[in-house]
Amino acid sequence: MNRYLLAALAACAVAILLGWQHIESQAKDLATANAQVNTLNKAAESRRNTQRLLAELDTEHTKALTDAQATNTQLRADVASGARRLSVLAKCPAVRTTAGAASVGDAEARAELDPAAGERIVAITDDGDQGLIALRAAQDYINTVCLGGTTQQGR
Repeated sequence: MNRYLLAALAACAVAILLGWQHIESQAKDLATANAQVNTLNKAAESRRNTQRLLAELDTEHTKALTDAQATNTQLRADVASGARRLSVLAKCPAVRTTAGAASVGDAEARAELDPAAGERIVAITDDGDQGLIALRAAQDYINTVCLGGTTQQGR
């Protein structure tokens, strides 16, 4: 009977040892799975933050573009209607006035531009504004997404 009891105890010890090893193996697998889940959660959070930043940048640059377009549209309308006039500094050496008590020798002479030329100049500045806004948007995208930072230079 002692032999049977010892054999049974040995069998139980082997079963417990094998069961324990199985449990340890499952615990290691669980720890690995939890580490992977944490890594995926961090990646998902990072992606959500990047998407939020991109949405904010898009909103900011779209507003800047809309504001610039509205300003330039109003400027074009004002130039076309004559409410605003564009002029440039001009030096006309052939036309001189005598310097008298009422005149200023260093006064700036200005030449008014034709409204059509003024509209073309406003269109050029509008294109420039749109280009600068697009450049800032691209720089912000690169700094935020590609380089992983949120620095906004040139502001």
